[in-house]
Formats: sequence, structure tokens, C-alpha cells
Amino acid sequence: MTEYLFQVFLASNPFLLSAFGTNNFFETIDIIRRWIWIFEQSLLKSVRIVGFSTDGDPKYMRPMRLVTGFFTTLPNIKLDAYKDSFRVNIPEEWNWYFGCDSHLFLCFQDATYLSTKLRNRLLSRTAHMLIGNRCICIHYLSALIRNTPKLRHGLVKSDIFPQDRQNFSSCVKICIDDVINCLNNIKDSEGIIMYRRLLRSIMIAYIDKLTTPIDRIYHACFSVFVSRLSYIWIDNMKRTDLDNSLYELTGITSNQNNTNKKQFFITNNAYYCIEINAHQLTYLALLVIEKKLPLEAMSIHLFNSQTCEEMFRSARSMPGTFSSIVNFSVQEFLNRAQKLSLLYKIKTESEFGSSDNGIVFPKHYKQSKQSKQWKQSTHVTVGNDTLNLKTITQTIEQAYNDATELLFSFDTKKLFYEKQMTTIKQVNNCMYNILRKRINIQDYSDLNEQDETSDSEDGSDITLSSESYAESEDQAYGEHPYETLTVSSNRVFGDLNGSKFAGMRLFDTIRPELAKSYFEVEIKQKRKYLHKQTACWILTENKPISSNDRLARVRQR
Repeated sequence: MTEYLFQVFLASNPFLLSAFGTNNFFETIDIIRRWIWIFEQSLLKSVRIVGFSTDGDPKYMRPMRLVTGFFTTLPNIKLDAYKDSFRVNIPEEWNWYFGCDSHLFLCFQDATYLSTKLRNRLLSRTAHMLIGNRCICIHYLSALIRNTPKLRHGLVKSDIFPQDRQNFSSCVKICIDDVINCLNNIKDSEGIIMYRRLLRSIMIAYIDKLTTPIDRIYHACFSVFVSRLSYIWIDNMKRTDLDNSLYELTGITSNQNNTNKKQFFITNNAYYCIEINAHQLTYLALLVIEKKLPLEAMSIHLFNSQTCEEMFRSARSMPGTFSSIVNFSVQEFLNRAQKLSLLYKIKTESEFGSSDNGIVFPKHYKQSKQSKQWKQSTHVTVGNDTLNLKTITQTIEQAYNDATELLFSFDTKKLFYEKQMTTIKQVNNCMYNILRKRINIQDYSDLNEQDETSDSEDGSDITLSSESYAESEDQAYGEHPYETLTVSSNRVFGDLNGSKFAGMRLFDTIRPELAKSYFEVEIKQKRKYLHKQTACWILTENKPISSNDRLARVRQR
């Protein structure tokens, strides 16, 4: 079952646009037909669809590349011939931009899934990513958890184990400042700090609701340039040199007969997602500048499939707590969706206060809090925040300069100078030639004919599970600040200088009526109050919680 939702900006509530059942057997052209049909039918009802979003499934990656023209052509399908197509003027000096100037609709890859893909790559046992003289691997986070008090970083073992492949909360926790401060004290951890900066930029650009449009463009382009520079460096390095560097840094000996370098870089699927999202975000900004879309269209955090999956999970949970029914027909889903639509409307109206006498919808206080643990300030550009061509160009140049400064600090500068790739134009021309030779596609499918071509992506792609994202919640984070037995342990509370205890229920004072819920502890000769649940969390290595996926819970029984 797949469903599409259209979410209007700010105070408007999301609503179900279409729903359909599928046996998951379809070709690339079938997906393109479906998108065009939904677009045309919505247009007849005066609804202009800006774009579609998917979860990075390779079956959708190819059609997404085809409709956006990312090193692809559709000779028999003229999408730019539609009178309702978007058209913008791409500046000639933007040689970094590999997209087209005309789109019927935009396509975004869900940034939540992209973040988990990057996390899973970091946790992979087959990948050994390298950048210059540093290795990007899970060893450093494992050493951090093993040797550093949990109160300093907030990580647990389950955050770095790959069993839960859709654990987005783990991505957030890995990127918080306390983790970075602790990693700075671990030798040769600069590589994973750089990788964490890439992951954090993606979350700031596409997931955070408070990021300004200019800063979204900065972080999107920064992630693109970091990925391109890393790709070029690995592509120009000899396989034997990479193997030797890996052995010197980790003691791991790789297969000498294998000439493929894919284990040293992120998956092709994740790289395409980074490129496509940045191009589509920039294209969207140009549409806003040319007054073809309102400024509210830059609310990129709405361009994802999370709302769709949330509705599907809600529909699945409606039978009751003790029900073992995990699937239903299309008609049953539509019936439940009607009830959910009314609940979403009441929830939105109560949250944004659109009615003075409206119904107050019950909402868990954790959901009303905005997570700010993984970012301090998204404002990185200096000067005018007005969305215009000059500001965007300056922001892109700044992102490139910051990316090169970061990558060159890993002893990669020599190779780029030897290959005469020292300017933004030279680097992007090199990347364009690499992609044009390796991934260029010509698809001769027709909308009125069956597609007989294969949908398989590049053979070097490492695909990940596309099952629904299940939100995992750490009981020690995001709790109410007002929610005593004396505890003293040098092993648990020692070496905590400089720790902020972000998100933990550890306070200097508490209300007297809550004293039974807290332990009185001593940290660096200072009396503090530690909540009992937080104390349990400190003394455990994993998160003993049930999966949010009902199907997984049924299987566990």
C-alpha cells in the first residue's frame, strides 16, 4: 500500500491526495505514468503539484533521475513540452549545476531516509571509508562509548549497532555537539567528525524547520561539494594505495584481487540522493526568485514521505492494542483515512490556534518539542538573507570554499594540485565528466507502450531496506524538566568537566513534591538531582524497548 499526501504550508493540515494498492511489480515507465496521471488529474481540480518524494528505493531512483534529467534523457517523452512545466534561467557561471532548466514537477528524496542510509554506511561491516590520511569507521564511536562516561555524550551501544536500520534518533544523537567534543579527545577521529558534519548538514538543510532558505542552500551545496571532492579523490587514488592506507590506519587487509573502490565511499544511491536534493532545492529557490512560486515553497521539511508513512502507521494501529491484524485492503485503508483526516484537522487547528473555541486535541508533550540537540545555529551566511541570485551565488561559493578547506585538511590537497583541480570550475568539470561516462542513461520508453528495459540501478549500488521508518524514542531525552537516596560512583560520574548534560534530567534544584522521583548525587563536589529513569538509563548499555513497528512486535511473540 502506498499513499501520497499533499501538505500545505504552516497552519494547514495535510490531507490524503490518492491511495492505491500495488504488488510491487512495476517498471520505470509505470512510475512515470503514475506521476504524470496524478499530476494531470490534480490539475483538472485546480491543484498544482509541485513535486513528489520517495524514500530512496532504487526502483524510484531511476524514474526520479529520468524526470529531473540528472544525466538522463527521455527522447520519446517530452516533459518540457507541457504548458504547465516550470522553466527558470540557470546562470551560465553555475557550472556546478548539472540539472535542466525545465521540469514538469520536482522530485525529492526523503532526507530522513538519506540520513539513515549514511548512518548505516558508517555502521557497515563491509565498507571502510577513507578520506586522505583518516579512516571513517565505527571504531571511534565504539571507543567513545566504552571509555567515556555516558553523561558526557549520551550514546548507548544500540545507537551504533545496525540491527535497527531506520533509527533516525541515532543519527540525531551522533551529531550533537557533546559527541563531537568527546571525539576531539580521541586520536585520529577527524575522519568521523567530518562525516558527522556531512550528515548534520543534510539534516539542517532538509529536515530542520527553522533553517532559513539561504542556509538551506548553503548546507545542501556543502554536502554536495564534500561528496564530490571525496568521490574525485577516491577515483584518482590507486587501489593499492587505498589498501595500504586502510591497513596502516585500522590493520584491516582488504581483498587484493578486487579492483572496485566502492567500499571506500558512500553508496551510489546515497550520493545520487544528495545530488538530486541539492539540485531540486536550488531549482525551487530560482522559482521563488522569479515569482513563479511563493516564498513558502522553501519549506523543504514538508518535501518528504514521512507524513504518508505516519498516516499508514496510524491506520494500522487503529484496530486496538491487542489486535494482531497488520494488513488491510485498499478500501479498509480509505475508510480509516477518512477518520484520520478529521483527527489531523482537529489536531492542526488546536496546535496553531485557528479557532478560539476549537477542540483541544490531546498531544504528547514530547511531540511539541523541537529537537535542537544536533544543531546550535543554522545561520552560517553573513549579510543579507534575502533570496536573490547574487546571494545564492555567494552562498554556493562559500559552501565550496568551506568544503575544500575541510577536505584539504586530510592531506588530499597534493592530489588535487597534481591533477590541476584547484578551482570550483575545474572540480565540477571533472565530476561532470566522470558522471557523464558512468551513469548517463537514454531511456526510449513511451507513455503508451510497455517498457521492456530493466530497472536495475548501477551495479555498484548497495541498496537498503525501504521498510517504513519507525521512530525510536530514548527515554532519557526530551523529558519534562519538572518531572532523593544518595548515589556516588566515580566510574559513572567521574571526568565530566565541560559536560552540558543536554536533554538529561539532571538539575541543581527540584520541587520538594518531586523529591521521591530523584536521586541526590555529587558531581565534582556539587550537589545535583538525578531522575531515577535517567539513572537507569546511565546504568544500561542498550535500549530495552519494543519496536514501534507492529509487524515486528507480532513476529517477536
